[in-house]
Amino acid sequence: MFDIKLSENDEFFEYNDSRYKEIIEKLNTVNPTEVASLVNRLASLSGFTFYTGYFFRPVKIDPIPRVLNSGEFNEIGVELSKRMDALNRLLYDIYHDKPSRLNEELVVKSPYFRPEMFGFDPPHGIYVYIMGEDIVKVKGEPLILEDNVRVPSGMSYAKRSQEIVESVLKLGMKSKQAMLTMMRTLIRASDTRDPVIAILTDGTYNSAYFEHKFYSDRLNLLMVEPSDLRYEGGEVLAKTLEGDVKVDVIYRRIEDLDVLTPGLMKAYLRGDVNIVNSPGTGIADDKMTFCFMPKIMEDYGIKPKLRQPFSFPVEEINEDVIEKLVLKRREGYGGTGTFIMSELDVNKRAVVLKELRKNPTEFIAQELLDFDTVLSVIDDRFYETYADLRFFTFTEGTADSVLSRVAPVGSRVTNNSSGGLVKPVWIR
Repeated sequence: MFDIKLSENDEFFEYNDSRYKEIIEKLNTVNPTEVASLVNRLASLSGFTFYTGYFFRPVKIDPIPRVLNSGEFNEIGVELSKRMDALNRLLYDIYHDKPSRLNEELVVKSPYFRPEMFGFDPPHGIYVYIMGEDIVKVKGEPLILEDNVRVPSGMSYAKRSQEIVESVLKLGMKSKQAMLTMMRTLIRASDTRDPVIAILTDGTYNSAYFEHKFYSDRLNLLMVEPSDLRYEGGEVLAKTLEGDVKVDVIYRRIEDLDVLTPGLMKAYLRGDVNIVNSPGTGIADDKMTFCFMPKIMEDYGIKPKLRQPFSFPVEEINEDVIEKLVLKRREGYGGTGTFIMSELDVNKRAVVLKELRKNPTEFIAQELLDFDTVLSVIDDRFYETYADLRFFTFTEGTADSVLSRVAPVGSRVTNNSSGGLVKPVWIR
């Protein structure tokens, strides 16, 4: 069936058990390229898109599921809850002038530092309710690549890609708890018995607008834009077709709250609305903070079992060493600002090094991982591709919808903005 020789690090044949057996048997009874074509037609018809900044690009689905052992999933979930706890404790210490591993200069120079949060106690003591963790496997061992706590996205892509592939292959894949876990988290972010929850979007030209609408439809959330909100008489009101509605919890999917929605920050600081995730949480997913996370967790008495690649601030430039590393801008996200130096052409490498020499404190360096590959169907051929896993952890637990992002052939950058695919994950 396969017209490709897979490396020893390919996950598809990594396990000598039945986890991939059913998938192989199913693929032997169908034409995988026809399945890929059908899956992606269905995805296109359902508006499965990602906005690039210029146009809506269909998000392509690789129909060969990635299998995750349920025991391993549970172990990772426990570790990610520990990490969320550490990030919440770190943010509390930062905004209450308590000692932490992050020095004052690093904090105040972070583009995500919100000085108005200083001394403020967030509702329930929680800054981070929702966290997206990027994980890769190296010879089967999961390693954390990044923390995403500002506006983590992707669970809807995990959920929908699984639904579409399941409708075609009928393997029995099902995510049972993901949406319930998310809804419980949003409900418990309020002290109100039956809270009104709104998802705040900046509109159809947001790169993840598909996801905003998906959550609104599936969870019956109000979907509002900044112009729909106003703060009046101690209440945040949303303009709807039926009139004004008092909002208790805002699940924000935008960055600039004050610029786009005057008064919203004031309402939050006065306790008149809760915002998920809290403003100012971006310090926690500043790439510089990531470098210190093992020590930060140790300071809080948390012993992590999940490792992360060696990561460090770029203070001195040794270009011979940098050639073997990945450079990341502190504030980068969605694959922007990530440079695998050995894969850059001469001109691009020169541009990056010039910027690095000018602003070395705006970068971190990370060891380049030869992480595990997966088997993918792209158009009419099989390929061996690099792929990551994005887990979604909530205050109520880790969702059983996991996103696997597949890098373009020949690249290790897996983000949607880089033109990759998504692959359904089957937790068994």
